[in-house]
Amino acid sequence: MSELLVEATGIEKSFGAVKVLDRVDFSVRRGEVVVLIGPSGSGKTTLLRCINHLEEIQNGRIAVNGVLIGYRERNGRLVSDSEANIARQRRDVGMVFQRFNLFANMTVLENICIAPRLLRKTPEAEVKALAMSLLTRVGLPEKANAFPTALSGGQQQRVAIARALAMQPKVLLFDEPTSALDPEMVGEVLAVMKDLATSGMTMVVVTHEMGFARQVADRVVVMAEGRIIEEGAPEEVFTQPRHPKTQALLKAVLH
Repeated sequence: MSELLVEATGIEKSFGAVKVLDRVDFSVRRGEVVVLIGPSGSGKTTLLRCINHLEEIQNGRIAVNGVLIGYRERNGRLVSDSEANIARQRRDVGMVFQRFNLFANMTVLENICIAPRLLRKTPEAEVKALAMSLLTRVGLPEKANAFPTALSGGQQQRVAIARALAMQPKVLLFDEPTSALDPEMVGEVLAVMKDLATSGMTMVVVTHEMGFARQVADRVVVMAEGRIIEEGAPEEVFTQPRHPKTQALLKAVLH
């Protein structure tokens, strides 16, 4: 079994005339927590969305757990895969969005149960037991029968994390999970994410929370203008940034 869980090579992605990802090579080892930082528009979220094929790439290849995502090889060329195969591949890639995207007409428990029941065909009793254990893990077992509108933003984001975990993904992607939250709710979501990191979950996190990056990341990857300009251990990147753009970014956010 390869130590690399996510392997992206030569990724190119444009929106119209704007090149958002420019020949990006990016990999994540099993059990590793990688934090992506960089100015707005640097390509961080797009890279994340390409990993689970919410965005199609124009060049390069992405494999998760050794399986190509979104494409298959035919006669040495990559061709688009079927929707059924793409849906199957996505089961291994959990995603937590900036906005919580919970179904407003379903209870918290139903929100967590729906994907494993439909996509993994997990039996009802098993799904409910899993959902309750995940709600306990994120500190919200008493909210099982509440509707999302009755929850604070921080509670909704914790439910969204539980929902992503219910699919038992190999890797969990976080797209600025605290940026839509009031400041007092940020800590409760970061605490859940720290717990996941400690437990060995493979995570890729796009965030502006530099304290979290410093404490929890195994590796910090800095992006600018669609490219990776620097990466390394948090202490190294934060205390001795080499690239002028990293230096400017950290100066702006840390002072």
